[in-house]
Amino acid sequence: MAKAVGSKQKKKKKNGNINWRQATIVGVMILALLGLVLPNILPLFKGGPGPVAPSTSRKSEAMPEPKFQKEGELAFLGGESGQPLAKIDIEIADNDMERGFGLMYRRSMDENQGMLFLFDNNEPQSFWMKNTLIPLDILFVGEDMTINTIHKSTKPLSEASLPSKDNSKYVVEVNGGFTDRHGIKVGDKIQW
Repeated sequence: MAKAVGSKQKKKKKNGNINWRQATIVGVMILALLGLVLPNILPLFKGGPGPVAPSTSRKSEAMPEPKFQKEGELAFLGGESGQPLAKIDIEIADNDMERGFGLMYRRSMDENQGMLFLFDNNEPQSFWMKNTLIPLDILFVGEDMTINTIHKSTKPLSEASLPSKDNSKYVVEVNGGFTDRHGIKVGDKIQW
């Protein structure tokens, strides 16, 4: 019987050690969670700002606003009449990096300014407004210089796709409402 009692005593000690280990592991996990959570909630008790979710607008505040660089002039012509409808100064985006950046992070643009995107091929194109802070009119233009699609007053910071309806080799971006203010429509032409 002495052996049996000794076995029970050993089992109790073993179980006690396992519980101690489990308690230690749980305690370490709680400390780790507190280390993750406290920095986010502590400012709430000090009266400071709470945790801030990352947002596109914060990124755009940190990004310096690119300055407009005039690289040419572009005219909008009536499709049937050929008469000038409007003329703008343009910045040209003719490589992948410039086309990808476009008018992102601009807080404003003069009425007589815009960007002309030049592509290598006449094919379907699609744009979005990610990191673009101002509403734009986006005009898709075929290789014959005829406007085939206009997306008017696009929503800033949107990641929605804005595709051309036909093949396009050129895209012009101007301030939102520009096409309505100057009577520019599908079928009109561009010239630069």
